[in-house]
Amino acid sequence: MKRYRFTIIAVLVFATLTAILMIRATATGTSIVLTPKQAYEKKQDIPRLRMVGRITGREAIEYIRVPHVELRFSIVTPPGESIDEKPLKVVYRGLKPDMFAPGRDVILDGEFRNGVMVASTLLTQCPSKYEAPKPM
Repeated sequence: MKRYRFTIIAVLVFATLTAILMIRATATGTSIVLTPKQAYEKKQDIPRLRMVGRITGREAIEYIRVPHVELRFSIVTPPGESIDEKPLKVVYRGLKPDMFAPGRDVILDGEFRNGVMVASTLLTQCPSKYEAPKPM
């Protein structure tokens, strides 16, 4: 009888510890997903955030290589969701992705501080349909 009691207690302790670890792991791994317009509306710093947006014109893109690699650009909410909004500034310390270009949709992970998205990860989305290159 004592052996079964010990087994039941061991299983309960193991199950409790597993549940606690799973809850802590999922709580720290989650982030809010916002558009630039929604981030501006919050009017506060957000420590962990995923943002989706569309890169604005070429004149707003600055790629610095010295003394450290840094990409600065602006994004707006993808079309169909908002019109006439102020572009959101983004700072990304890392190499520029190959598919990075104005008008391309991006997904950013990072922090929203003082009205600027400080991205730790930058992903570019591929176009939804293939378009053949224009002849020269």
